[in-house]
Amino acid sequence: MYLSDLEIFGFKSFAKKTQFVFHNGITGIVGPNGCGKSNIVDAIRWALGEQKAGALRSELMENVIFNGSKTQKPLGMAEVSLTIQNTRNVLPIQYAEVVITRRLFRSGESQYLLNNTACRLKDIMDLLMDTGVGANAYSVIELAMVEQILNGKPEERRHIFEEAAGVGKYKARRKAAFRKLEATEQDLLRLNDILTEVEKTVDSLKRQVQKAERYQVYADELRETEVNLAAFKFHAIKNELEPLITTAKDHRDRREQISAQLAAEEAQIEEMRLTLLEVEKQLVSRQRDLNANTERIKKKEEQILVSQERSRAVKENRERFAKEIEELKARRDMLEEMRASFANKIDEFTLALDAVVGEFNSKQSALAGVQEQYQAKRQEAREAETQRQGETETLTQLQKENERLRTQLEFNEKRRSVLQQETADLQQRRNELANRRDETQRQLAETLARLDHLNFEIEATQKTIADTEANLAGFKEQILSLNGAIQRHQDRASLLRKFLETYEDHPEGVKHLLLEGGLPEGCLGTLAERIRVPEPYRRAVEAALGEAVVSLLVDSTDRAFEGMDILRQREKGMVTFLPLRGSHHRNGKNAGASLEDSRVLGRAKDVVDCDEPARELIENLLDECYIVSSLGEARALLDRASSSRQSFVTLAGEVLTTWGPLKGGDTSRSSESVIDRRTQIEQIEAEAVRLQEEAVQQAGAKTVAEEALQRALAQNEAQLDQRKQIESEKQKLELEFGQAVFESNRAEQEIRQRQEEAAKIEESQEQLRSQFAELEPRLKELETSRQTAETTNAQLADNLEALEQQFRAAQEAANAANVIVVERRAELRNTQSEIERLAGNQRDIADSIQRRTEQIAEAEQHEQELTAQINGIREQLHDDFAERKELEEVVAEIERSFREQKQVADSKERALRAVRNERDEVSEKLHQAELHISELTMQRDNMVKHIHETYELDLAQQKPPRPEDSEGQGEFDAAAAEERVNWLRNRLKSMGPVNMLALSEYEKEKERFDFLTSQKNDLLAAEANLKDTIKVINDTAYERFGKVFSQIRENFIQVFKSFFENGEADLRLDDGDPLEADIVIEANPKGKKLGSLALLSGGEKTLTAISLLFSIYLVKPSPFCILDEVDAPLDDMNIGRFVGALKKFSDNTQFIVVTHNKLTMKETDYLYGITMEEQGVSKVVSVKFEDANVGQEALAA
Repeated sequence: MYLSDLEIFGFKSFAKKTQFVFHNGITGIVGPNGCGKSNIVDAIRWALGEQKAGALRSELMENVIFNGSKTQKPLGMAEVSLTIQNTRNVLPIQYAEVVITRRLFRSGESQYLLNNTACRLKDIMDLLMDTGVGANAYSVIELAMVEQILNGKPEERRHIFEEAAGVGKYKARRKAAFRKLEATEQDLLRLNDILTEVEKTVDSLKRQVQKAERYQVYADELRETEVNLAAFKFHAIKNELEPLITTAKDHRDRREQISAQLAAEEAQIEEMRLTLLEVEKQLVSRQRDLNANTERIKKKEEQILVSQERSRAVKENRERFAKEIEELKARRDMLEEMRASFANKIDEFTLALDAVVGEFNSKQSALAGVQEQYQAKRQEAREAETQRQGETETLTQLQKENERLRTQLEFNEKRRSVLQQETADLQQRRNELANRRDETQRQLAETLARLDHLNFEIEATQKTIADTEANLAGFKEQILSLNGAIQRHQDRASLLRKFLETYEDHPEGVKHLLLEGGLPEGCLGTLAERIRVPEPYRRAVEAALGEAVVSLLVDSTDRAFEGMDILRQREKGMVTFLPLRGSHHRNGKNAGASLEDSRVLGRAKDVVDCDEPARELIENLLDECYIVSSLGEARALLDRASSSRQSFVTLAGEVLTTWGPLKGGDTSRSSESVIDRRTQIEQIEAEAVRLQEEAVQQAGAKTVAEEALQRALAQNEAQLDQRKQIESEKQKLELEFGQAVFESNRAEQEIRQRQEEAAKIEESQEQLRSQFAELEPRLKELETSRQTAETTNAQLADNLEALEQQFRAAQEAANAANVIVVERRAELRNTQSEIERLAGNQRDIADSIQRRTEQIAEAEQHEQELTAQINGIREQLHDDFAERKELEEVVAEIERSFREQKQVADSKERALRAVRNERDEVSEKLHQAELHISELTMQRDNMVKHIHETYELDLAQQKPPRPEDSEGQGEFDAAAAEERVNWLRNRLKSMGPVNMLALSEYEKEKERFDFLTSQKNDLLAAEANLKDTIKVINDTAYERFGKVFSQIRENFIQVFKSFFENGEADLRLDDGDPLEADIVIEANPKGKKLGSLALLSGGEKTLTAISLLFSIYLVKPSPFCILDEVDAPLDDMNIGRFVGALKKFSDNTQFIVVTHNKLTMKETDYLYGITMEEQGVSKVVSVKFEDANVGQEALAA
């Protein structure tokens, strides 16, 4: 036996698959430090099962996987394979070549393979036990282990000796025997305690038997009387139930008929509601278009109103201008009349002046004589008078002009005051209009904001209505769906309950034994009733059990034979019986190992829950039966099945077996499972109750949604009415706002006109004041000059007083005539001045008339433009009115269609109310009937349950009591029977606790006592046998270990002396058990007397350990030995001794030496060189030494 091949892939620095081929003899592995030589030793030790990462020079086990380099990526797996040539059958296996493989993945998953077959680590350890080969054996020696062998833990050193002695298996057997002995002693202790208790129980049961016999008499009478009474009540309830069930069925049928009718009608109504929603959407869309059209018309009408108002204002201005022109013309005519009047007065004044002048001339002629006398003196006086008259006339004219200027100033001042008052009034009105306009605008903005907010609320309400109607439709659909699901669950539960009660889908024989009597005592029902399987696996387990699932369970084979006799006598077919005791069941301990595959969902027997008596039966029926997901996976597993009794069943119920039968096909038509129907019924009924609760919740939600819909509809209607009111207010405010804007503009225009006129008056006033200011100095000057002339005239008068008296008469006449002439001339001049003034006023009036005429022309042009604009808007309005009429017709048509469809839907809804009321009435009647049926059924079921639980009788199979059961009365006296039952119950109760099973328990306990006594004797015998076995194992192990230890001791002494001439060495055992005692190594090289091996030098420790190793090889050589740099501490002389020893033992042991020593390399037969051309990646080269020269050359190279 030797190591022939080593294959490494992904282990530490060996990134690529690397193969080492080893031969007998010595193989050397050389290379520089850090190139990965020791990784080869670690790989061999790892493949042999090393579990400590520290022993592999690593912190974590996954660190042994190649972690990558600069050019290569990390690997995800490490794999090492050892090929061992088992030529001498050292390994207990029939193969001549054994390949041990170990893999490790980064996920932590580890695999062991033996000849490429998955196995356990324990299998490999058992295979290598006591062969000297193993991760902790003496086949792998490192330099660090030298110190461990000499000074390490005693158990580690001892393990090497035990491997050489081959006592490992004996120690393992001894430990197992000790464990069994300890368990046996514990069983004896428990058994003695049980025996004590059982003995007490047996004595007590003897006293209970007599009391139980008395109790049985009363119990039998109670049983008969109570069963008769229950049968009487049962049949009475049955007779009462039959018409009730018929009535309930009629009500249920009628309700289903009405419900179907309601569902159809409600579906139609729902379709109509959906159609109404679409029509309503069209109506809203058209109404939106109509509102937009109305809005356009309203704006254009407002434009027309504004334009008309402007036209009216222009017209009023034009009329006012025309009126003013008329007034100016009238004033012009009046001035013309005044001018004509003044012209006539000028003629009159001229004629009067001519007459006065003639008179004056006549008087002057009369005064001619006097004048001549007076001329000299009077000439001066005359001149002075002339001057005075001239100045007086001038003064008079100036006084008149002054009065005219004062009058004009006063008139202008009054007019300006009037204009100021009118301007103030107009400004006040303008401010009032502006305030009214602003207030109207604010109210209009608030109204628009309210309208926008209301429109938003209307849209939200309409969206809520649409959402609520959609939710309502969803609730209705959900309720219909839930009602259908509830009905399906109830029907399925009823069907399963019918199957459970009548066994319709069971074989005839099973049905007969379970329902029609004759059931043998000890029959436990069908297997399907006794097991429980989770839903995902129920069909799979039922398919795996096959016909056994409807087989009858019996407590023994005798019961099965009794049942067969009954069926044969009554000709009721055949039934499969499954005895729980007495059959030759296969021991579960011998069953095949569980199939480890990710496609396997589990073992069929593991998903079955059952009572303990049926557990062994299930274990046998479903042994090596595996559940998988699909038929494809089952076929794949069947192809690689390793057992002849394996079977695979899918979740759909398809079955594949390795012994032949295959079951499959259409799985969609599979019937209801017969397994654990009570649980199925409970689950279905629970689901039905849950669905009913959900339906109630949905109905409540539907009611809430309907109420919310009604509230939303009412709210929407109120909002629409409010919107109409707000729109009416908006139109009114818009009209008021337009009127206020127009009046405000007109007031502003009139204010400008008044201000313009006031400015002109102010300008005229300035001119008049300037003229008035210029006139005042002249008046003063003339007044002074006149006074001077009067003074002069007075002086002349004094001087001419004499002449004046003479001339007074003539003078007075002349003066009087002269005065008249002067007055007439003054009047004439004044009249001419007034005519000129009137002519100036006429010119002003003509200019005003010209301006007003131009303004009238402008107003007419503006009025024509406004009229054209109004006509254009009216033409547009004509189209808008036509469009509105068309939209109103469309909206009216859609509203008519909507009302008609809504009336139809409402009428159908009203018609359905009666149907719903009828359904509710029928449901209420059905509920009352079902309630009564439920009460009667509950009473019946309670009686049936009580009788079944108390007496294990099926009350349905009991006939009503006959008349003779009532002690001679014509009919059964239920009251008397119930009174007797109560008396018997009280009697039995007064007897206190009674063990009715006392006799059978006594027999069982006595039998158990005898059985336990025999068990105790068996355990005592087993204890003695185990002690004998341990003694034999100890003797054998002692003998083998002592013999081998003595041989190793003698060899160690001799080998040590071969390394250390005249040296002393010895091996000895400490006191105690030889198989557990510490092994002490003593070594003293020549001339040294050391108290401890720790005082040896490194080379001495190495030679001592090698001496011990070779001493073991002399007794039991290892097939191969790996030495990792153990020669490092040795000098050349000891290297020679070391190599010589290797040569000596290489005939029986294959050596693989990792070394740096050239002398060691020289003596190797094969040499592997380890290099690291790429950092972190090891590479191998090999050389075979055919002779020493070649070896030297290779060494030199």
